[in-house]
Amino acid sequence: MSDSLKLLAQSAEDLTVMSSLMQDATVRTGDIDFTPSAHRLTFVANRFRWEKKRKFFRPKGERVRTGLHMNGILKVQAQGLDLGNKDEVLDLLSMEAHENGEAFDILLNFAGGATLKLTAECVDAAMADLTEGWEALARPHHTN
Repeated sequence: MSDSLKLLAQSAEDLTVMSSLMQDATVRTGDIDFTPSAHRLTFVANRFRWEKKRKFFRPKGERVRTGLHMNGILKVQAQGLDLGNKDEVLDLLSMEAHENGEAFDILLNFAGGATLKLTAECVDAAMADLTEGWEALARPHHTN
């Protein structure tokens, strides 16, 4: 897996870089897990490989299975999505962090207005590609 990507985010700026690489990842709600006792949120997504767009031998682009975890998570609030519906597929648009007193609000923004709001002690995230890439069914397209 010579093309595999591994990143750490320990600041809001780092999370912005990670967000740009996770843009248009598809996430099944059943693949999102919050473990309160460990203060950890994890999920696995099918990430579109934006960083390879000029190197594509596949005209529709490429996707890869990517794992992401965030530590120091104190609370998770869902807006516009039902985490109980394990088969719903969400399109991740962005991830952002904002200081809120001594904590951080981390927002995972999905298409259609759905959001996961995480209250965190700090920004502490890691992502890693888990599989080889495969040809995407279509290249993500944004009208705005």
